[in-house]
Amino acid sequence: MVDGFYQVSGNMKGKIKFFILFLLTGLVYLQCSETRDLDPNDLGTNYFPLKTGIYSVYVVEGVRYNSMIDSTVFSYWLKESIVDSFQNLEGGISYKIQRDKRFSEREPWVLDSIWTARKDERTAVMVENNIPIVKLSFPIKENITWDGNRLNNYDEKKFEMVDVGKPFTGDFDSFPKTITVIQEYIPDNIVNSISKKEVYAENVGLISKENIILIYVQGTGIIDSGIKYYQHLVAYGEE
Repeated sequence: MVDGFYQVSGNMKGKIKFFILFLLTGLVYLQCSETRDLDPNDLGTNYFPLKTGIYSVYVVEGVRYNSMIDSTVFSYWLKESIVDSFQNLEGGISYKIQRDKRFSEREPWVLDSIWTARKDERTAVMVENNIPIVKLSFPIKENITWDGNRLNNYDEKKFEMVDVGKPFTGDFDSFPKTITVIQEYIPDNIVNSISKKEVYAENVGLISKENIILIYVQGTGIIDSGIKYYQHLVAYGEE
């Protein structure tokens, strides 16, 4: 009986080991399959398209406030064109974005600045005036948050993704699937008011941007300083 018991126990151990090996093999295969079948549309990376030759044209409007001088209203056209690509230090590809400005449709474009952008299966990064900002986090998901300043030396800034897949009507076109990124929001109070957000459309990229930063003369509701900045897409394509 004792010898029989040990014989059965040994067989059971063998079966258990085989089952565990089978289970681990299945998990590895499933993980590899999921990675191989990963679709950019499912990740949402197509909300941040990067390709040499594509461009976007925006109308920018706003007001600068200063209590010492009169407020200044501004308006101009902004064109962002991806003109080149290169291998970056992270081992991926970065894209050179030429930003041109003009104050009317009759004027020629004048170079304003050069930015770069890159993305992978986890993040989309825009380097604005040498400051990398994590614009999007993948896969896209309602109410997901991340630190937009994770790659620079500024304080942590929580970005939040909302209205995922919702339609958006712009100044010249409607977009069936968009996402909105709340970069910062402080409700209007006696000290200040801040609202910073960007809207991205599937296969188009940035279509709307709003930066409102107002500082009040405490206890009066009068704006002491600040800015209202609005940027809206009016054309896009490939050259």
